[in-house]
Amino acid sequence: MKDLSRKRATLLGVAVGGPLSIVFLWLAVRGADPGEVWSALRGADLGWVALAVAAIAGVYVLQATRWRRVARTTEPSTRRFLEMVVSGIAVNNVLPGRVGDLLRARWLQIDARIAGGRALATVFVDRSFDVLALVIFLVVSLPFIASAEWLGRIVLGGLSLLVLVVLALVAARIYTGRNPRQRRTRGLLRRVVRDVLEGLADPLGRRRGALLVGMSLAAWASWALAAWLVARSLAIELSPIEAVFVTAVINLGVAIPSSPGFIGTYQWLAVSALSLLGVGTEQALAFGILGHAVWYVPTLVTGGAFLIRRGVRTVKPDGASIGLERLSDA
Repeated sequence: MKDLSRKRATLLGVAVGGPLSIVFLWLAVRGADPGEVWSALRGADLGWVALAVAAIAGVYVLQATRWRRVARTTEPSTRRFLEMVVSGIAVNNVLPGRVGDLLRARWLQIDARIAGGRALATVFVDRSFDVLALVIFLVVSLPFIASAEWLGRIVLGGLSLLVLVVLALVAARIYTGRNPRQRRTRGLLRRVVRDVLEGLADPLGRRRGALLVGMSLAAWASWALAAWLVARSLAIELSPIEAVFVTAVINLGVAIPSSPGFIGTYQWLAVSALSLLGVGTEQALAFGILGHAVWYVPTLVTGGAFLIRRGVRTVKPDGASIGLERLSDA
């Protein structure tokens, strides 16, 4: 029964995300001259591209360090957290439904020897800081950018997502405060849910919270630097605030259901964002293709190597996720 549910979830992700990605890819490439796009890509300065790859690596180092602080565990090491982050992205590159984020929780449960529900809560909190940083980036950059109807939807979507995150954290704090945990919580599902709620309710503290916000802003600033470097490699001139805007739009926009790796969605967002900055369709599409490759290829190759080394057995051929029994206490 569980395998059937997993297959249905995977098929639903493909059925919804796949067609949307095709639509967005068509929207991105329509009206573009393939010859000019190819010419722009061939003329890209590889030196700037290499620096962009290095900047993207900095994003993941900062995110891994932040996640370790969210988890508040001395084991595993930051290096191992980095491996889990990149491996999770590699899984998300090929499987629908953000399976990689669930696997991150499973790996942390094993390596840190903590309850699976608490491990899952750390992933939620960790990703929440990404949402907060990107919303801040978008709000800060908007006054300097021309308006558009689709942009308003992304702003609304980003703010709504942030509100939902805050409500989830507040609700978890209220529930756990009013309902003390019983000595023995019966039922696997109840134990997992209780562990998740307690993990979400765990107070961060002002100093620690400020540090995590600062690390999140630094991580996405590194991503913005990578975007600026990719643009520079294609002779596209972006100001720092425009690079921040492009970063926020693309990374908030990929919350739209799409195929694994955001293929199609990513390119449409890049073309749409750069069009507001006066960049032509061909150059913008070249930016979307190259910018996507700068993080997609390294994470797929490196994360795949990490997965092979670990001998992951939680990823099944049918695109399975994690069973509840694996999220129970370690």
